[in-house]
Amino acid sequence: MKVFAPIRTGMVVLIVVAAFCGWGVQPADSRLDRSLVVSDPAAVSPSVAPPLSGVRVTYLGTNGYLFESSDSAILIDPYFSRIGLVPVALNSPIKSNISRIRLGLARLPNRIDAILVTHGHFDHLLDVPEIASRTKARVVATPTSCHLSEAAGVSGSDTVPVRAGNSVRVGGVLVQVLPAVHDLIFGVMPFPGVRASVPQRAPVRPSDWVCGEPLAFLVQIGGKRIYVDSGGTPAALPPMELGPVDLAILGVSLPDSRKRLVPALRRLRPRYVLPSHQDDFFRPLSDGFRFGSMSKFSAVRRSVEKYRSDSPQPVRLILLDYFAPWTLH
Repeated sequence: MKVFAPIRTGMVVLIVVAAFCGWGVQPADSRLDRSLVVSDPAAVSPSVAPPLSGVRVTYLGTNGYLFESSDSAILIDPYFSRIGLVPVALNSPIKSNISRIRLGLARLPNRIDAILVTHGHFDHLLDVPEIASRTKARVVATPTSCHLSEAAGVSGSDTVPVRAGNSVRVGGVLVQVLPAVHDLIFGVMPFPGVRASVPQRAPVRPSDWVCGEPLAFLVQIGGKRIYVDSGGTPAALPPMELGPVDLAILGVSLPDSRKRLVPALRRLRPRYVLPSHQDDFFRPLSDGFRFGSMSKFSAVRRSVEKYRSDSPQPVRLILLDYFAPWTLH
């Protein structure tokens, strides 16, 4: 079995790269539709106090977000390093880009209460140990993601292992932990596996950052209810009784997650829907937003229109640009 392990890993890497990158082919319209982009009227710097009511939402790229209320600030899946295509394609050693993390954190408030992580893949977890060290935030994640974080240098006392069905309070934020699954890529789970204990060495290659046990979160902050996941399949939907929510952040980067979009919206009944994890995360944030080659935003838009035509309550489709805050009232 060990003889074939590198072959299996290599095949998964090639499938992942082919799916996410389309071998480097960009969509015809790779930029954001500005008619859908929302942001606060004026630029907001980290020194500006968060809103007295509601939640300020800042998009950090990939599936990364900052939520700020009058008394709390949390991060979801922060990932600033944006590892390039070649090392991922070759499954070469990777590490956080410290200069890019510094630039990202310079756009954020000094105080971060917690970092929520949906699963253990490198584009969700790689930067979390460094960010946790710099912000002193606790890492709220699956056992696998917590074990990987500890192997990468996070103290076990600073991790909060959670499973679906748990609830965690962090400052003024109540987080309900929900079950989720990861999208399949051409029928294959990218970098599968769990870690039942802390690995003896830190993760080195993309394939070391295994998926673990995917999660979704219902975040209650600033008097608002925000559902967030990183994708999934039609077989796994949000709990029936979960809606209505104020904002649904739904990963839609792959066909599986787009197929589940309308059924998920029917259960969540959001006021706003924000499609997520659809940018080309192999490009640095400084390049500006570009859709990934597997992202089909026109299909996402049609799905939201279909839901809207069947729904008795209005829903607004929105997009966010990198580091351009928007306040959910």
